[in-house]
Amino acid sequence: MPNPDLTRETKKNLIHIIEASVGSKMFQHIYVTDKDSKEFDATNDGDKSCAYHTSGVLTLVGMIDRPHATVTTTLTKMAEAGWVESKEPILGCVVLWPEGNCGLEHTGFYLGEDKYVSNSSYEKVPALHSKALKDGREPVGYFTHRELKR
Repeated sequence: MPNPDLTRETKKNLIHIIEASVGSKMFQHIYVTDKDSKEFDATNDGDKSCAYHTSGVLTLVGMIDRPHATVTTTLTKMAEAGWVESKEPILGCVVLWPEGNCGLEHTGFYLGEDKYVSNSSYEKVPALHSKALKDGREPVGYFTHRELKR
């Protein structure tokens, strides 16, 4: 039973989990079964784990319904959970980068002072990096939530 005298510090917990996720192999695999009952790893051994990382972290702090394997579904479920687009990044916001040569959009988090965390397809784990990805892509969207403004 929840303690009515305690308030969950969602933003503080989010920042902690984002920072702690750097280098974690926790988001390398999400196994799914297709319509022909064939099982496979939707994240390709961590190569395509950005949406899983983003939605997994948000799930851990109760800011989205559950982890998802695609950017499209993650963004849709974020909108349903009250996430809205923002013109500027704020601490803890979700960041969207455009499609790269791989044909996929990319998501991650903003930690302030030109520090971003997202899954690295090179390292196959979440990594700390600057605004531009290794392939030169710059963010095209920032998403915030009322909990980040508290």
